[in-house]
Amino acid sequence: MADKKKPPPPIMPPSSVKITENFCLFHKGDIEGDIYQCNTCKTKYCLECAKKAKAEGKKCIKCKQLIFI
Repeated sequence: MADKKKPPPPIMPPSSVKITENFCLFHKGDIEGDIYQCNTCKTKYCLECAKKAKAEGKKCIKCKQLIFI
């Protein structure tokens, strides 16, 4: 059992990828149109992405709180 193989380390995105303040974590791109901001952690999302996430029962990616629209 001492011969367990360790998983490879996680691969980080290239340094050329810049996550800006206007980056939607749901669709992984720039925020388009109106903005939804999480009440708890203030993370910003596209309003349309937030509505879709709420309908699918998803939570805020950063703090795991419910999305209130």
